[in-house]
Amino acid sequence: VASSVIAVLAQRLVRTICSKCKVPYTPRESELKEAGITAEMAANAEFAKGKGCSNCQQSGFRGRLGVYELMLMTSRIRELSFAGASAQEIRRAAIKDGMNTLYTDGMEKVCRGITSFSEVYRVAKKTEQD
Repeated sequence: VASSVIAVLAQRLVRTICSKCKVPYTPRESELKEAGITAEMAANAEFAKGKGCSNCQQSGFRGRLGVYELMLMTSRIRELSFAGASAQEIRRAAIKDGMNTLYTDGMEKVCRGITSFSEVYRVAKKTEQD
């Protein structure tokens, strides 16, 4: 199978913050540290949350959006697959080659004010590489 695979895509859905009741939000330092968001990233971020309104049934969320992880089958990853490497070894190599993880993609969307920390934590786990 490894010889014919071009890429592997993983996706999860997160709820998006309601555009009608969206308000700016400043996360605590501990939240940023726990999420792995650096001071530079936070300085350019537009964190937001939903207050809750009739449009979103007071939940603060309206709609869904995908978070994605695309692993392109590079020659290095193909060699690891043929050699019977573990999934963790292949994942480390893919990240080293530039793959964004589900968690990383989710946190980028948190920084853009599209979704919340809790939504990303619900669907993606932070690994030592994130």
